[in-house]
Amino acid sequence: MCLCALLLTTALTACKSEETFNWSQLSSVSASPTPAPSTESQALSVSMPAASGELNPFTNPSQGMQGLMKLCYEGLMRLNDRYQPENWLAESVTSTEEGYTVTLRAGVLFHDGKGLTAADVVYSFNAIRSAEDSPWKDTVAPIDEMRADGERVINVKTDAGYAALYALTFPVVNKDTEDDLYAGTGPYCVEGYVKGESLDLIRWESWWRTPARIPAIHAMAREDAESELNTFVAGSLDVCAVDMLTVSSVTQRSYVHKQEYLTGQAELLMPNFSRRLGDAQLRRVVALALDGKDVIANTYQNHGVSVDVPVLPDSWLAERTGGTEHDADAARALLEEMGWKDLDGDSYVERYASGLEPKEASEAPKTTTDPTHDDAVSALLGGTEENPTEKTTERLTLTLLTNEEETSRHKDAVGRIASQLNAVGILTTVETVSFDKLDAAVQAGNWDLLLCGYQLPDTGDLSSLLKTEGTNNRMGYSSGEMDAALAALDSAQTAEAYYAAMQRVYDLIVQDMPVYTVCMRTRTQVTGENVTVPGIIRQSEPYRGIESWTNIE
Repeated sequence: MCLCALLLTTALTACKSEETFNWSQLSSVSASPTPAPSTESQALSVSMPAASGELNPFTNPSQGMQGLMKLCYEGLMRLNDRYQPENWLAESVTSTEEGYTVTLRAGVLFHDGKGLTAADVVYSFNAIRSAEDSPWKDTVAPIDEMRADGERVINVKTDAGYAALYALTFPVVNKDTEDDLYAGTGPYCVEGYVKGESLDLIRWESWWRTPARIPAIHAMAREDAESELNTFVAGSLDVCAVDMLTVSSVTQRSYVHKQEYLTGQAELLMPNFSRRLGDAQLRRVVALALDGKDVIANTYQNHGVSVDVPVLPDSWLAERTGGTEHDADAARALLEEMGWKDLDGDSYVERYASGLEPKEASEAPKTTTDPTHDDAVSALLGGTEENPTEKTTERLTLTLLTNEEETSRHKDAVGRIASQLNAVGILTTVETVSFDKLDAAVQAGNWDLLLCGYQLPDTGDLSSLLKTEGTNNRMGYSSGEMDAALAALDSAQTAEAYYAAMQRVYDLIVQDMPVYTVCMRTRTQVTGENVTVPGIIRQSEPYRGIESWTNIE
């Protein structure tokens, strides 16, 4: 049953004062954009996960289903094309001593014809907070409390400052929905849903903006990315967005349009500070040896973007910070400055043990161990188990750890990175384990570099990764300067202060090298020849800007 009823139908602030203040870098969203051309579009066929679950925007854990539900449910704020918060259902957001005061747009209607109220927003927030498990819990975490003040005003209690504006992107529903399916305010409403089979959406004619041009969207369940792509090739889907490297064979067809988009996943190489890479100079050697562009081209077949630090390159927080360019010769030269040289002619570097350097340059070191022997992993050369006193040199070795699933491409990536390190003289061994055993292997600590994927938060905040005792700080990195920069980010009250704190974080990443960003992963969206997608899309918003899409023969 359709939830639609056939009815007719900014200023952003963050300064800690009662005064409303507009930031020039934030765009104001108009409720009356330029009307779309009159040419009628056809319906759109898309896919959804076979394990689709309940159609509840607060609790459904599927990213694919959340992407579809964003067609129906909107937040007080949304992220603009540069990932910066902008007003959406909120007409204004004003800073107060307690946090923020949000004033709702007037005249916004839910799909059942009821008007949007402050009580609906508070209900939605509390529903997320009280849910046993919700993909939105981390988003709303900065908010302590929300209270309705009349029909259109919400008082938000928070200590988070500017970061709290990101928390206001959670979906809002009608608290009094008289159906199993919540009514939302988005450009489409639910006409029918069969879990695990299909979802049918129709255009909401009373949307507070100009109604979308595509009249209906039909989503059909598909088991996996391969099945989705095959259905697209067969002509039964108009849109397909998959993370398959084989998609390149489809994009070469003349009738297919494609758009490469950022996923928000950073492929990170993490150094273990409790072992050799606690040495800042050696971390710089690794940075010089690392050739991320080679990994992007050959492992990910150009489905990635090279960046200096973990930030989306089109984010408002991105600034072209001068990172470390790949330079194998410079890496070798730095190793030599540190005392690491190829002493035995095997292309790998060693150095004399402390106090055992030969007095004359012509004296050759005693090196009797086979470079391929297991003792190489222990980084000791020049002796035997029978005569350990002969050890006069140590070899520079590193162990590179990752998960071995082929779909992640990590196994191939670490092979390439190991080759790059070997090429500058660092004997690098690779250890791969199944994903379910990776945490245990990391905890064991017998590794020097860890390759893993890291999903960047929308806020850009890297505290969980870089803060001392951060939940994702696998490196053992601890810096008072970094902790201070992250604290400044957390307490920033304005966009300008937030931006400045983030730049300080990026500068410290370049300086300290607690992580190396191999690349930012991308995916490819393919559409049929009749479909036009004029704007950008995102991993979390595959139908972003749907109101401007068309499907016209």
